[in-house]
Amino acid sequence: MSIAISPLVLQANLLAQKQVQINPILQVKSKPQQNISFTSNLAQVQAQKATTLAQNKNFIHCSDKTPLGANYNKKTNEVEFKLASKSASAVVLCLFDNPKGEQATKNIQMQKNKEGIWQANVSLNELGEGKKPVYYGYRVFSENWNYSDKFFDENGNVANPKAGFKTKVGKGGERANPNKIAYDPYSKELSHLPSDNPQGESVYFSDKKYFEDNSTYAPKSVFYIGEDFIMPKVKPRALSDEIIGEVHVKDLSINEDVEGAGTYLGAKNTAKKVKELGFTMVEFLPLCEFDDKEGVGNHWGYMTLNYFAPAKKYSSDKTAGGALREFREMVKAFHNEDIKVCMDVVYNHTGEAGLKGKDKNAAKQISYSLIDNPTYYKQKDGIYNSNSGCGNDMNVAQDEVMNLVADSVAFWAKQGVDAFRFDLGVGLMDIDPTENVNYDPQKSLVGKMSKMLEARGVKVNKPNEAGDGIYLIAEPWTCGGNYSYQLGRFPDEWAQWNDRAREAYKKDSNNPFALTPQDLRNTLEGSKQVLNSASKSINYSHSHDGFSLNDSNSYAKSGFHHATNYGGNLLRQEGAMKKQIALNLLSKGTSMLQIGDVIAHSKGGDDNSYNKDDGTNYLDFSKTEVENSREARILDFSKKMMEFRKAHKCLRDEAYNSNIQYFKPDGSIAHDWDESYWKNVNSNIMCYKINDINSLFVSTSSDEHFIDVKLPAPKEGKTWHLVCDSARESSFADEQNNSGKFVQSPHSVVIFEEK
Repeated sequence: MSIAISPLVLQANLLAQKQVQINPILQVKSKPQQNISFTSNLAQVQAQKATTLAQNKNFIHCSDKTPLGANYNKKTNEVEFKLASKSASAVVLCLFDNPKGEQATKNIQMQKNKEGIWQANVSLNELGEGKKPVYYGYRVFSENWNYSDKFFDENGNVANPKAGFKTKVGKGGERANPNKIAYDPYSKELSHLPSDNPQGESVYFSDKKYFEDNSTYAPKSVFYIGEDFIMPKVKPRALSDEIIGEVHVKDLSINEDVEGAGTYLGAKNTAKKVKELGFTMVEFLPLCEFDDKEGVGNHWGYMTLNYFAPAKKYSSDKTAGGALREFREMVKAFHNEDIKVCMDVVYNHTGEAGLKGKDKNAAKQISYSLIDNPTYYKQKDGIYNSNSGCGNDMNVAQDEVMNLVADSVAFWAKQGVDAFRFDLGVGLMDIDPTENVNYDPQKSLVGKMSKMLEARGVKVNKPNEAGDGIYLIAEPWTCGGNYSYQLGRFPDEWAQWNDRAREAYKKDSNNPFALTPQDLRNTLEGSKQVLNSASKSINYSHSHDGFSLNDSNSYAKSGFHHATNYGGNLLRQEGAMKKQIALNLLSKGTSMLQIGDVIAHSKGGDDNSYNKDDGTNYLDFSKTEVENSREARILDFSKKMMEFRKAHKCLRDEAYNSNIQYFKPDGSIAHDWDESYWKNVNSNIMCYKINDINSLFVSTSSDEHFIDVKLPAPKEGKTWHLVCDSARESSFADEQNNSGKFVQSPHSVVIFEEK
């Protein structure tokens, strides 16, 4: 390998050469160093904002440009490589012709620019004029590993792999190891996954092959000159007007007879089907790059490796840039069907995982920890926090990490994504950069997110706002540590997964004597006493975590994920499923159902199928085509119930809570002060009327007996019509009721409408 001498080398700042001597490596002109600031680049931020806000209101101009990472500058015909690392003392950019089996063809010393960012500019001519992908990574030196001239040979390859080594873990938690190539946290694509090597995952742990140069097999970042894309927008509507369908992108189409089944292309080709089901927003489990073969397997993708790269596993196009192109086409297809797209994003931890046991000298290292371990992770003396339960916690109190998260959300918003569900969102509420935790909903990333995104040209809507922006949805808890449950403490612009609703819907069916009418009422009214605004509530009975709707009501299993089969009573099982769907869609807030649940998908009783890349998770819509099957009946009920919610704005209106009136079965008013009713676990029936032009009357019973229910008097000139009785096999009807009363079946929901 030969290294061309750039004129920049001759102009290199002498002071910088004194500080870091890297003789065999091409040096880029040094610029005066300053303290790192990620808010000082005002011109760039304003330009980005202006570009986005000036776009046609009906379209998004998609771009893959990012503040850091590798970006092509058309004016200079250079690729600008930028990396943030406060703890680095030297960084070498390594360029490769191929992703595996070869040493770097160029090694370039990076210098800090005026913003304290490590930077190297490389002429596009030196990179094949952009006609082929460029593979790259970084070798980082820090307090625990000083730079030494002896580390490299005259060609820039590793000559003495121990030169400059001091300790595996520095005093501040530094874990630099220049023998290991770190991929770029801002890269839009990875060449391959850590598991894609014959030596297995163990080679990435610092207790194995620590002094071995891994450049021939380590994952590389991929640079390519991307193309802009025009993305149609969906018409504005409030989050509470949405019906969210949660699904895994592969599971959605893998069994469908469509081109690209199991990929972004396959999902694109199922957009019409999703619309026919009744959903207005599709929420995909994580789509950012992850290693599906790590550990015992990872199908769901909650171990993110890169926050700007769409998972290549889901792309039928494996060429450079193919995954992002295909991702955009998928989003466009859903937008063309007037369906919004929500991404489940995981910023509370990364896929580097952490330590083997508690041995601080045995850490998995592929990127973030090599680049700047103390900045990216919550840790002390090399021991990682793991309130996420996944081996590490991201240090979101650090400006660099805050900006990475905001940059990532803005990036995906500019690819057309309409909403974001933040996994274990409480982890983003931390304001303490040490190993300690201090949750603050205003001073933290959670509190700053809206303004940070606005500075990047992305507007954030409040849940009840039908604006031209994105929506933020928090999972308002994390897996461990003090104060890990924060439902109701997120700022006004954040909607929140409501586990109180989840438990109420399920208890109402499988443990009614643990639920009072007040509990169920609170859920129906959007848990406003906890969330302050009912529009913030994301209502669901089941999600990817735990049993599916079918299995929760078809298997008898105890534990955290409780399930029952009702003694094998098939009608009771199906009735419980219908009732849970109905109560969800009758509640104030935003309804979310798993797409698999509306077709009664069974996982065979598996309540944690995160690693099952098989029929356990794959959806099979063909079962709904079997006449009078459970799958067909549940689908029919779900579709009609979703259409009912869409047709009755009073269920979604802000005035919902002031328009509701409660009754006892005998027709008397259930007064708020009547604790003998509201707080009585034996009061297993609740009736209420929602006043509207055509008012609704709902009666929900979890009682074992038939109960006589009296209807309130209808408006003059109108009569009550039965529109739904979940106890019936064909639940929806239009039957006039002239008697003013009805007999309610056990464990059912009945809906009447004035007409």
